[in-house]
Amino acid sequence: MLFELFWTFLKIGFMSFGGGYAMLPVIEHAALKEGWMTTQQYTEAIALAGMAPGPVAMNSAVYVGYTASGWIGSLIASLGIVFPSAIIMFLVATIFYRVYDNHWVQAALNGMKPAVIALIAYAAYTMTIHSGFITGFSVSTFASMAIFIAALIAMIRFRVHPLAMILVSGIVGILIYA
Repeated sequence: MLFELFWTFLKIGFMSFGGGYAMLPVIEHAALKEGWMTTQQYTEAIALAGMAPGPVAMNSAVYVGYTASGWIGSLIASLGIVFPSAIIMFLVATIFYRVYDNHWVQAALNGMKPAVIALIAYAAYTMTIHSGFITGFSVSTFASMAIFIAALIAMIRFRVHPLAMILVSGIVGILIYA
């Protein structure tokens, strides 16, 4: 039973992509197929996994493993779902470390920066709109947009470290909205 639990979550970890929410249907299929949970139990597991801190797929694996075989099952399922990522990251980091100083690799990384910043900006915008934080144009909206644009300019133009930007943004947000 424990080997089957580990093997199932190892396969899920190797074959999944797109983040934790993309893994949930695969985890559900495995949990129901193997008889580790009922549909109602899995629905409750997803609710708990979403509320608990940490990655939702990992939380789901812990819960399914616990339901299947107690605390040892949760440990085995956790190891199974994390092991593939650890192997892949180790291999990629080893290769990347060897080619990092290459001119072409540096050019590619520099070319990706604007795209990554745009994706983060879009995600921030959509989450802000959908959360109801910004409900129209107001002083609060203008201040939020000004802080965001200033942070982007500082990070790009003056090469401010992202950690420093997070800390300064948090302090400014507390001062404005507290």
